[in-house]
Amino acid sequence: MSTYSTLGWTLFALLLAPLVMGICMHKPRLVAAALLLILILFSTSTWGQLKVESTIYSRGTGVFTFSLINLILFVAGISVLLRRLANPCLPHIAPPMTFYLIAFGLLLVAHMVAGILSDVAIQEVLGYSGVINIFNMLLFMALLIDAYRSPAAQQKLLQWILVLAVVRLAFGLVRFIWFEGDSANPYRNFEQMDLRIFFFDIADNFIAGMAAYWAAWRLASPDRPRHFLKRFALLCFLLLEIAAIALSYRRASLIGLTLMFGFLLWRLPPERRGIMLAGGCAILVLSLLLFFQQRLQFASHGEGFVASLVFDLTPKSQLEENRMYELWAAARSLGDQWLFGLGTWGSFSGDQEALSYHFGKLDFVHSGFGHILLKTGVIGVLLFSGLLCASLVYYFRRCQKIDRQARLLSDFGIAGLLFWCPTLLIGTPIIEFRSMLLLGLCLALPFLASRLQVTTSVPAYAHS
Repeated sequence: MSTYSTLGWTLFALLLAPLVMGICMHKPRLVAAALLLILILFSTSTWGQLKVESTIYSRGTGVFTFSLINLILFVAGISVLLRRLANPCLPHIAPPMTFYLIAFGLLLVAHMVAGILSDVAIQEVLGYSGVINIFNMLLFMALLIDAYRSPAAQQKLLQWILVLAVVRLAFGLVRFIWFEGDSANPYRNFEQMDLRIFFFDIADNFIAGMAAYWAAWRLASPDRPRHFLKRFALLCFLLLEIAAIALSYRRASLIGLTLMFGFLLWRLPPERRGIMLAGGCAILVLSLLLFFQQRLQFASHGEGFVASLVFDLTPKSQLEENRMYELWAAARSLGDQWLFGLGTWGSFSGDQEALSYHFGKLDFVHSGFGHILLKTGVIGVLLFSGLLCASLVYYFRRCQKIDRQARLLSDFGIAGLLFWCPTLLIGTPIIEFRSMLLLGLCLALPFLASRLQVTTSVPAYAHS
């Protein structure tokens, strides 16, 4: 790109920034809703495509260090700070998150200084293969909490998420039936399996899981729709969302969905658990059988269903498909730098043939916690774990003091967090902008729900 072109884009960004900041200052809900629209409707995954194409999340990276959508998020974060400074009397509804936002900001600054002293380009220090998306997630949380303060706004937030989930489901369904499914299909394109998939992006599976959780909650609640047709429509919607996950053939998604519905069963009154448990087990068994028959039967090597689920995580796995080797190689590469990690720009080393699925890029690990450990050491893992624990502690302290709308909102967030747990263990969410912001949505919901507190304690789902 020429110097004049770069200067032109820079001037355009400088002129656009005040406009965007003004919108963020006066209409933060509009910005938050627009970001949610992009996050729910547009996939970020290109892995598995024969022809890799750029996504909306990478627009602008050829000119700037960060994508355009990330720059908008930065501006929105600054606007939240300015609104807070201009209105210091505003209630702090998420005090634990302030600490972690500052802590991760300082952690990134420390790595920037270390990178500069080590002659590492700033683009590598703050690249998406590092931990910048944790900071992005916290900024998005701050924006959501600032934008959706009133009960009416939070109700609109939930409705907006569900509307977008329906649109995404309709798109996926049409594509699956008439257009051979998701083009990002490594099972067909790389492994030559005759397999059509619904959604490969784990974030799409998360959205389907959240919509399915809402539908199941509505069907199980005492104030469920009285009309048979409405209940039937909810049931069809629930089954379609579960089918979208099952036909995506992602182990982490299936396990995450199981955790979500286990949480729903725990939150339901005992008298309502029986039917939900029976229906859930039947759907789960059918999904597992489909999962095994379509994808995992060739991975079990004749050792059965359970072995097929962990075919690439056991010592008996072939070297070229053993994820445990990847984690071992990353841990070995840390050497004596366990406390601070290799830096946000760091890479690990290992057998290139065994790690061929990395295509030569060893700057990320198939484990969210393992990736943070590699990049930022024990310090980063403790901070990230503390962030997750702070949200859970906050939820359990407030869950008996909120009414039915707030209860659904807070439970929605915790169920979503449970969905992400398997991906945080064996997936790559930290390097995915979309995944981390949707995780931030889950973490923000219990804090939003605390705005709807009532003075008296209510039993679980007593009014739901």
